[in-house]
Amino acid sequence: MKKKIYLVILLISVIATGALLYGRIDVERQTKSVEILADYEEFAIMADQQGLTTIALFTTLKDAGVTGVTLKEETLYSMVNEQKPIEYNLFKNVKKNLDWEENYGPKALEYLNGNLSGEYDVVVRTYDSSTFEFLKSGIEARYDSEFYQFFDEEIKTIVLKGTIKDIYFSESSNYKDYLSRGIKLPRLEVSSVIEDIGMGFDAEKVNQIVSAGLEVNLRPSNYDKYNEKIVSAYFDEIAKYNAMPNVIIFNGREVMSYTAETGNYSQALYDKLKELNLPVGMVEAADQLGFSEQRGIDNLAKDLDYNVVRVFPMIEYIQQRYNYLGYYEGAKEIENTMYRAITERNIRVIYFRPYKDSKFTYYTELEEYKKTFDGLTQRLKAHNITIGKPSVMPYHNTSIYLVILSAFGLLILGLILLKLVFDIAEKFEWVLFFVGMIGIVGINFVAPNLSIEFFAFTAANVFPTLAILFLIEFVKDMLLSNKVYTVKGIIAKYATAISIAVFMCIIGGLYVASYISRADYLLEISYFRGVKASLLLPIAAFVIIYIIKLGYKREVRELDESTFFIDDIKRFLLEDVKVYYALIAVALAGIFYVYLARSGHDTNIEVLDVELIFRNFLEDVVLARPRTKEILMAFPALSAGIYFAARGYSKLLFPCLFGAVLGLTSVVNTFCHSRSPVYLSTVRELTSLAFSLIIGIVIIIVLDLINKVYVSHFGSKKYE
Repeated sequence: MKKKIYLVILLISVIATGALLYGRIDVERQTKSVEILADYEEFAIMADQQGLTTIALFTTLKDAGVTGVTLKEETLYSMVNEQKPIEYNLFKNVKKNLDWEENYGPKALEYLNGNLSGEYDVVVRTYDSSTFEFLKSGIEARYDSEFYQFFDEEIKTIVLKGTIKDIYFSESSNYKDYLSRGIKLPRLEVSSVIEDIGMGFDAEKVNQIVSAGLEVNLRPSNYDKYNEKIVSAYFDEIAKYNAMPNVIIFNGREVMSYTAETGNYSQALYDKLKELNLPVGMVEAADQLGFSEQRGIDNLAKDLDYNVVRVFPMIEYIQQRYNYLGYYEGAKEIENTMYRAITERNIRVIYFRPYKDSKFTYYTELEEYKKTFDGLTQRLKAHNITIGKPSVMPYHNTSIYLVILSAFGLLILGLILLKLVFDIAEKFEWVLFFVGMIGIVGINFVAPNLSIEFFAFTAANVFPTLAILFLIEFVKDMLLSNKVYTVKGIIAKYATAISIAVFMCIIGGLYVASYISRADYLLEISYFRGVKASLLLPIAAFVIIYIIKLGYKREVRELDESTFFIDDIKRFLLEDVKVYYALIAVALAGIFYVYLARSGHDTNIEVLDVELIFRNFLEDVVLARPRTKEILMAFPALSAGIYFAARGYSKLLFPCLFGAVLGLTSVVNTFCHSRSPVYLSTVRELTSLAFSLIIGIVIIIVLDLINKVYVSHFGSKKYE
């Protein structure tokens, strides 16, 4: 009866998980277009360095495959940097000059002399009427009237109201006495955040982009005070230039209309984005974990039902991957980087910047841009992804009832695992069954977000642990068998063992992927926090199961005896510790640390150059590159373990199976990264299995040749 109940629940669980997966896959298949947006600022600098007009360079980019150009609002800082006829300073710094009053007209001077509390105001002046009118109209359109004062005199002056919270400080110098003793570290008030607030878009720059045949993507800035009109001003300019963007990418540290007072964006922004169904661009962080911080954007994304597009910024270290490692010609590695971002991380906008020769100069080979995008376009065809308007992932949520039904299967598998390992009493098993069923239902309604994390974490540990148990029992049966295995027989055993174990873990990965299939997970606004722990727990489970099933230093003849694993633990604890044990432990600890660190992007451990070249080669020849730690370490270790079991070398099994465990956890880990499409993760692991079968066969043949030599010199082992 119990077996029938378990079987029915498992069948229901599989069907529910399949339904959850179908919903996710249906959403992922609708996001098959990516936009390439060039950064105006850097390409304008590049054009100037090469003696080209901006229009000519943008025309080249259009022919290469770029779809549009992003343009930031003009700021006081950018205008001075571009040598526009203006200057600005903090009022308190202005007054440091004895003759400062000579630099302003009478009306401005009267205001400044009477402005006793305005030491943190920013004072702007210019002789140029067109510059003054541009600033005046932009400021009036965006900010509240109490923020500014205009003085249209011979020396045209603008005063912008600031506070101490707006100040930029510099601490780059310190005072020392003649004995070089530090005296003090002065805090210099050098400027204000006001120098970086938006003043409007430059019509000439817009015309340059349009003249090159490219779309214009206007990026709005924000000032967290006096900004009630900023949303309407931005969309008025959108209408003025007929430049509705495919995605809005906010510039700066906060979304447009965010205010410090409320800690949120305005209703006007929400209403406009909802009316236009305009998606928000969220820029991926440099370490590929989450997004660059912008105040208010998380709330905005959630309120818009995650009408969001993931944006990949080509930051400086990527720009400098030209002629990379002396191995890749031109921008091949930059192309590889964009390809991975698009196919593996659901990136649908590339924020493209020019290839850099140094921090301040650019490569001059313009034909390389066309090579890059031709190569990228061709490679994306295999994934049915095209260059064009960015596709937006439709809003998707998981059914709480399907999650519950799916999680029932995890409970059954957990109970089976406990029974097989610890042989728990049937009454206790039934108690766990009913408590678990009630708990699964309860946690979904009481804490639905926590339940998703918990079930994903459970699946990420239960399935590889089941695979571990299977492998240990598999090699134990081989050890206890009186059969003499041929090389073909060993290869068949290896193929059976790795196929079953990997497929068990793929199923576990699909369970994980089905739970983390909400829109916020697919866009990585939320992310599965149990990734690292799910790499650790199966390893601990392996050690326990190995001791229970194979013991510590048991002879083969003892494996079928019902010895209690506590005896093996005592034997281990009473072991005489030798120096080489400690050396081995340190080496294993180092390998284990590298394994964990290399499983993410939050450490300083980088991929070796030779491995990077190998990875890129695989990306060019297969749809999804297998993970190198699986095909070059973990599963080759499993093939060696199967061979040693067949030949009776039981003392060599532990390190081999330990290595295999790292591969099994890696299989499930592939599916734990919610931003990666399910089809890609599945293909990756099937490809890994295929490579591992081939490599494992080679290893078995090589080991057999070595074993022949060993047996001929040192005596017999089970061999034919």
